[in-house]
Amino acid sequence: MTLPHYDKKLNVRPVAAEDLAQARAVAGRAFGEHCEKWYPEPARTLGGFDGNGQLVSVLEFQLETLWWGAARVPGAAVGGVATDPASHGKGCGGGLMVQTIHYLRDQGACITPLWPFSFRWYGKFGWACPGPVLKLKAWPDLVRQTGARPGSMRQATGADAAAVQRLYTRGARLRNGQTVRSAAYWEKPRTLAQIQVIEGPRGALRASAQVSIAARDGAQGRRVRVREMHGDSFSDQLCLLRSLAELEGITLLELNLPAESPFVHAFAEQCDMVLSHEGASRVLDVKQALEALKAPKDLRASFGLEVADWVVQPKKPLAFAVQVEDGEVQVKEGAGRQALCCDINTFTRLFSGGLSTGKARQLGWLQGGGKAQDAACDALLHGRVPYRSEVEMG
Repeated sequence: MTLPHYDKKLNVRPVAAEDLAQARAVAGRAFGEHCEKWYPEPARTLGGFDGNGQLVSVLEFQLETLWWGAARVPGAAVGGVATDPASHGKGCGGGLMVQTIHYLRDQGACITPLWPFSFRWYGKFGWACPGPVLKLKAWPDLVRQTGARPGSMRQATGADAAAVQRLYTRGARLRNGQTVRSAAYWEKPRTLAQIQVIEGPRGALRASAQVSIAARDGAQGRRVRVREMHGDSFSDQLCLLRSLAELEGITLLELNLPAESPFVHAFAEQCDMVLSHEGASRVLDVKQALEALKAPKDLRASFGLEVADWVVQPKKPLAFAVQVEDGEVQVKEGAGRQALCCDINTFTRLFSGGLSTGKARQLGWLQGGGKAQDAACDALLHGRVPYRSEVEMG
């Protein structure tokens, strides 16, 4: 492949405290907005410095663990990527991304998500969209037509933190890409102010969601935006949505949901739905990412894998033999014969669970192997639809 242009000599390192003002100035010029509160911690801010010692590009990262089905995979979310407009075209942004990949690998991260401004640009460095996000617009009358009844809805309090965490964790384990959060996250006043919950018998929580309400632009009434909705059942989630629809002055409900959500089929009349590519991910360490997975106890599978990753190993593909047995994934060096061959972008999509080997072959993204290897790879990786909400960092 033709490698993208990037500055190989860029000096990338965590910024010092005295560099933060310059980092925020770079972001302000890049994004055209006030960035005085960006990059709060020097240790979590990487800066790219040119030959004159001038900071020309910057980003923030946060080490975190991601739910990957039942597994917890070490990761690092990346955000606030900015390059000084005066340095555009010099490879400063690319140089920052290449060295960030190596830096985060050294920190033990296996995968990194971000919200890209250009899928094409980030794709040159290995990022790929694991799956689309469903954005659904519905009106109160449509919600009423489902027959769902409103419930006892209220704003969450600190006493609800453990119950909200349980609902969130249950939903996150069904998908790939959600951050593992502690109860302390849900105890923050700023977080609780956004959480609405539905109570069941004896005060137990049935459903929760992060909710924001604002006036509609250029239209009458108010809009409810719903993110990260979780419940013990779909009917519990629908009860929460009906309760929101009954709030005074609400004329529009906007839902941010996983692409496979049952809400796609919930309404008798037509409603507006859009599948959009927003979040992107990159597998940083193929071997460790595979070894971190929790496979079904009854799964027996093996396949060879060759992954072209010009950033991590530029001269030849990464080659591994993958063996799955007794719920454990063992990965050894060397792919053997009939290996599945792809680039790191395709492997990230396969690893996310949203892309099958058959679809990858149709797109021309996967070569080598055969039916047995395809089936083994799909048995381990395919089936969970990835979802990372806009509440997440990265």
